[in-house]
Amino acid sequence: MDPLTAVPAKDRLHSLDILRGFSLLGILLVNMKSFYAPALYETSLVSGSGSDRIVEQLISFFAQASFYPLFSFLFGAGTVIFYERALKKGHSFNVYYTRRLIGLLIIGLLHAFLIWHGDILANYALIGFLFLLFIKWNSRGLIKWGLFILLLPNVLISFALIAAYAVDPEMLSHYKSEEAVQQSADAYQTGSFFDITQQRVTDWLYVNNFENAFFLVISILPLFMLGAAAYKRGWFHKDLSSEWKRTALITGTAAVLLKGAPLYWEENLLTQHLQLSLGGPALTLFYVSVILLLLNNYSFKLGALKAAGRASLSNYLMQSVVCTFLFYSYGFGLYGNISAAEGVMIAAILYSVQLIVSYYWFRTFRFGPAEWLLRKWIYLFSRA
Repeated sequence: MDPLTAVPAKDRLHSLDILRGFSLLGILLVNMKSFYAPALYETSLVSGSGSDRIVEQLISFFAQASFYPLFSFLFGAGTVIFYERALKKGHSFNVYYTRRLIGLLIIGLLHAFLIWHGDILANYALIGFLFLLFIKWNSRGLIKWGLFILLLPNVLISFALIAAYAVDPEMLSHYKSEEAVQQSADAYQTGSFFDITQQRVTDWLYVNNFENAFFLVISILPLFMLGAAAYKRGWFHKDLSSEWKRTALITGTAAVLLKGAPLYWEENLLTQHLQLSLGGPALTLFYVSVILLLLNNYSFKLGALKAAGRASLSNYLMQSVVCTFLFYSYGFGLYGNISAAEGVMIAAILYSVQLIVSYYWFRTFRFGPAEWLLRKWIYLFSRA
């Protein structure tokens, strides 16, 4: 079989495509503020007033730290599918998977340094090599250790922050670097492409550095493992309604308590940690289980959403291309001049266009453009 042949429609797991399409909306809503403002250096996720404050609170609760984990969850499931299909076709999984990760790393670094600093693909590629250690594990082991890696360090950090708060609440207050905020704003508002590229590198290194490596691993690797476990348990191709309902109940309750911590109490390092590191993944699992329940019990066509999910890599990259052109100085230069409400409107318009374009794209083509390019790289020198 030609490795470049697309998976027939009857063999695709449409629930995965729908979840990927859904995740693109959440990722765009979360990323939007970082596209038009120096949100990376802001100390608060909710800083506006009036209607903007309400919009930011809604995004903070329903989207922040829940859609990149969803992408991670689906990446883990997709990796197991890649593994099984490679074995079925008699291909070398290690060779092709290594090429896949190297391809993602290259795309991710180009994305981060030449388009937008908030890339996640490079991290997926690097942590994907670590995930190789777990790919053959059964679902029970993946769930057990995935939850262990996710929960233990974050719970310990939470207790440490609680102790610090008990000693001196001011220890958990945020201290914003006005200089970093101004430097970022100046570069993106008025800088040349070279100036912006320098700032992109600075911004990327602010997050992706040796000190943060541990936190990146414990936020991404466990979701890879849980997504792989979900696929192995049949979440995407069996009726597991009782398991989905149980998961939705547990994670939904946890999400309400943890994701709302900065809203119920005060926003500081403790409540942000509870919201992002624990509440975010809980809401991810809630979304997955509820969507799978709905898809199992009701008949939805959702053709455009499926198509967007099939081209999720292309659509993810295109969101960055369009938004940076809208906001950066080498484009329309709207950086710093957009409200949160306007940002949501732009996101809604862009996402709607992506749904329409994706739907019609797959009437003619078998792959999204970025997916085709990555696939060509993976199967380089392969023959039918």
